[in-house]
Amino acid sequence: MIPLKSRFYGGRILNLSRLAFLSVMVLLCVLFLSGCAGKRVTQDTGPVFFPPPPNTPRVQYLTSISTSRDLEARKKSSLSIIVIGELDSERTKPIIKPYGIEVFGNTIYVCDSMATRVAVIDLEKRQFDFLKGDYGFGKLKKPISLALDSEKNLYVADTVRREIVVYGPSGNFLQAFGKEYDMKPVDVAVDGDFLYVLDIKNHEVKILDRKTGKLIDSAGRGLGPEYSLSLPIGLALGPEGGLYVTNITTGKVVNIDRDGHLLGSFGKLGDGFGEFGRPKGIAVDSKNRIFVVDASHQNVQMFNSQGQLLMFFGDPGLPVGSMNLPAGVTVVDGMLNYFQKYVDPSFEVEELIFVTNQFGNAKIAVYALGNPKK
Repeated sequence: MIPLKSRFYGGRILNLSRLAFLSVMVLLCVLFLSGCAGKRVTQDTGPVFFPPPPNTPRVQYLTSISTSRDLEARKKSSLSIIVIGELDSERTKPIIKPYGIEVFGNTIYVCDSMATRVAVIDLEKRQFDFLKGDYGFGKLKKPISLALDSEKNLYVADTVRREIVVYGPSGNFLQAFGKEYDMKPVDVAVDGDFLYVLDIKNHEVKILDRKTGKLIDSAGRGLGPEYSLSLPIGLALGPEGGLYVTNITTGKVVNIDRDGHLLGSFGKLGDGFGEFGRPKGIAVDSKNRIFVVDASHQNVQMFNSQGQLLMFFGDPGLPVGSMNLPAGVTVVDGMLNYFQKYVDPSFEVEELIFVTNQFGNAKIAVYALGNPKK
């Protein structure tokens, strides 16, 4: 490559056509190298199952989504990008540091806490966008978790705004509420006309009117020193009406009813089976199985409705399928048609599990829960 000082050699300026040619070649090299660096290279190790052989496989790692390029097909060649420039709509849209995740129909919604936005991933249309109403009064500052109601209204817990920010089905901003309650929301769930907001500052679940944001009641305090919520961080609704809350201080998952009565608990701080180092996101499936993210152990533990450990998956050390500071989790019965091509022919899928990782190449990791075919 010609040094910069050689552009002026013997008092003569380097020929402009030659300079233009060299500039294009340098740009081509940069794009080629950066493309190689940015592309996720995965070793073909065959299907990755948990637990590992010789145990009976129950969970298979399928794939991941980290940028829009994992979903969308490129529309222009590299040469056309060099010549005319890359349009905004064609630039890679990344997920930087995801936390909360929810699925509605064919769409995945992910809170990106560092980028201060919500990614909206439409699998049917193969589109990767960001929440349309995220500006002005609807501007997010640190979205951490979210929930959707039956009308596809989106409720986002923002820890810096200290509010629940509400968007309509089209993504337009509708309203924000909760600042008057002096809370720090870290998770949110919807059930009918009720909105459950997990308040880490006041160690409780606030129960609000979904439409007006009016405070109706609170739950989770006054359960005694062993069971009262203590730095609660994750919230999930069970199919039988219970609320499951993960707690950082105690390492417990506390189960309460809508009136705040204790139904049970499981787990504690530790590094043994069924114990947690740093519990975060939590989800409950239609069979009342409970999935708890552990950011310290870097895995997801699965329990039955009695709090008995069934299995765990995603542990570090694998070429693919390991978790890297996981945060959020959600479980869905549908959407298999979009991921069927990744399923091993010998495996029968029951439901899909989506886990967010705050570091690494698999920002949204997709797993399948099931059994070997008979």
